[in-house]
Amino acid sequence: MGDETETRMSVEQVKPANSRRQRRWQDVHDRLYDAACELFLESDFVSTSVDEIAERADVARKTAYNHFPRKRDLISEWGRRRRLFVQGELSEEVVATHSFEDVLRHYFRALVKINQVQRPLTIRMLMGWRESGGPFDVDPHLLVEVFRDITARAVDRGELRASTDPARVATILYSCYFGILYEWVAGSDQEAPFDLAQAYTQLLDLTFEGLLKRPA
Repeated sequence: MGDETETRMSVEQVKPANSRRQRRWQDVHDRLYDAACELFLESDFVSTSVDEIAERADVARKTAYNHFPRKRDLISEWGRRRRLFVQGELSEEVVATHSFEDVLRHYFRALVKINQVQRPLTIRMLMGWRESGGPFDVDPHLLVEVFRDITARAVDRGELRASTDPARVATILYSCYFGILYEWVAGSDQEAPFDLAQAYTQLLDLTFEGLLKRPA
């Protein structure tokens, strides 16, 4: 390479190009995801083909597969975006400084919020997820790891019984969360069969009753 000035200019010229490519990639990625969500809402996950998604997004079929090699990867993207939303509702400071009970209640409130706001899409994605292998295959929410981390911190702080196994607690919370959610999506797009917030409050009440150290 040439002198230091040439090297600096070369780096500065490359950065905008990379940024433009990333923006173009993200734009296509978003268009494909948005197109898929629209089609799922108009029909359902199983009936919608990748060809239809590509056509709605106005991209080539090959491009669609480059972004989402399997149709089920759209469910993972849905989960990733929900995870970002919940993380935005629950800062690292809250997780680090608030009690186990406060953090979990806060987290579940955020989950309830996004499920209620996106009820029709939640129905389509969960049904599609089940058709694609379900919770015994891929967890698009990564909730097991989230719950395990929250519980482990609480054990380290001495909030929970010393015998508490964070992995077991995480599995229980994960299983109950999705068990209740699958029951909740059984209703219509407009009307849920029961109050989701109330159901999760009952779940957490039982959880805290069994785990928290209570004054004698």
